[in-house]
Amino acid sequence: MSNVNMHVERDFDHPGDRVWAILGNFADIGWCQGMERVEVRGSGPGMERHIHMPGLGAPIEEVLESIDTAARTFSYSIPRGNPMPVTDYLATVRVEELGAGRCRVHWSATGNAQGIGGEQTAEILSGVYGQMLGWVADALAKG
Repeated sequence: MSNVNMHVERDFDHPGDRVWAILGNFADIGWCQGMERVEVRGSGPGMERHIHMPGLGAPIEEVLESIDTAARTFSYSIPRGNPMPVTDYLATVRVEELGAGRCRVHWSATGNAQGIGGEQTAEILSGVYGQMLGWVADALAKG
């Protein structure tokens, strides 16, 4: 078992408030592609979203651990159903204002790699979250 530390970031030509409106709503991930359905239980820290994906038996269970709307950041864990080779998973998303109507999204994650090395696991996670940031860009382009 080895530690995983991953960080991806992407700049957007949109104000931070606009990007936060998409990412900061933990209950609504309709901007993500490939899901069958999402069930949300609760609200605020401790709320859960159960993401049902084609081909996965059990849903991916994500728990909102913390959220700070003023700082535009939240953290979540995946205690059950994580399809990625990592346990003790904790991710943090932060939207940083850059000025001039631009912002940068930081998406980081930590955990313990299972079955493969930490660097290889971090590469897998980076690819997944890079793709998700591409979907955020698509949602922004749609208005």
